Amino acid sequence: RRAGGGGRGPSAAVATPVALSLGLLVVAGCLLGWYVPGALAAEAAYRSASFCAGRPEPEGTRECLDAVPGTVVAKEPGGGRGPRLPGLRWAADGGSQEAWVRLEKEGALFDSLAPGDRVRVVRWRGEERAVVAGPLRQETSATPVDGHRLPYAVGLGLVPLGGVFGWVAYGWARRPEGTARASWLVSVPMGCGLVLGAVGFFGPMVTDGLLDALLLSVGVAVPVLAAGVWLLRWRRARPSAPPGILPRLPGRERSFPGVVVGAVPYGTTGFGTLVAGPEGLAVAAGAEPGAARLPVPRSVAVVRVRPRAGEAGDWVVECRDGDREVCVVAAKEDLPWILGALQ
Repeated sequence: RRAGGGGRGPSAAVATPVALSLGLLVVAGCLLGWYVPGALAAEAAYRSASFCAGRPEPEGTRECLDAVPGTVVAKEPGGGRGPRLPGLRWAADGGSQEAWVRLEKEGALFDSLAPGDRVRVVRWRGEERAVVAGPLRQETSATPVDGHRLPYAVGLGLVPLGGVFGWVAYGWARRPEGTARASWLVSVPMGCGLVLGAVGFFGPMVTDGLLDALLLSVGVAVPVLAAGVWLLRWRRARPSAPPGILPRLPGRERSFPGVVVGAVPYGTTGFGTLVAGPEGLAVAAGAEPGAARLPVPRSVAVVRVRPRAGEAGDWVVECRDGDREVCVVAAKEDLPWILGALQ
């Protein structure tokens, strides 16, 4: 049985989360940096536009507002199958063609109208933006009013999700080559990202301004991220060995299959034997006498012991050598000798 394991290198392991992180952040940047400002500018221009002087142009694309008079021919309530919006079929005065105009929702204007009633359809930049009947006015589905809310909500929701995959990539990149990628390095950031993504998405829908939604997201992000960091630290600080496995210091050298994995000189590929003895732990190129070996320095400190994911019978001793992470992979029955040699 092989105690070690190849696995993909850190660069290959983090490629997918890095790509997802960059993709989501690019989409969020396009929405927040380009689409939302454009939608806000269009709404400001629409609100400040005045009605055009002279005869309205039913098919015009002017910057001023054209109030085109006409008559309601039929009405269609919303709902039914699919996200169908309520609509009015109308005919402009002097025109021979009828057209549908879809409203944002059913309201007082829609409820009060009946076929044959007179209306004025407000056009701006070539599209029907509102319907007016007497003192009542209702925006259509093409109105630029609040057109920034949905892209702003999507953008704010994607930012924490993009950050989550960057967080995951960072955690995986710090793990030595060949070690299993722990699920909690994904589940904790993903949980934080989903909470922040939901707050970021629904914030613009329930607040009145851009700043209010942003402050809500930031206010929720602080405790959520703090809880995520605490959970990760707590997970790393679990007991260094499972119950029943106690360190044993061998009186003489003992050799058994195992590898040291990490960006350290003694984590060399091809050394598949561990040697535990009174002088400490070493990794050797073979079990026979005279085989090349590299000592594991006394500076290596045990962090915890866990089973190796996907390999029944193999266990991993997670250690730290300064700021570098080192993993010793061996069979469960050899763990007491490894822990004793590393004391």
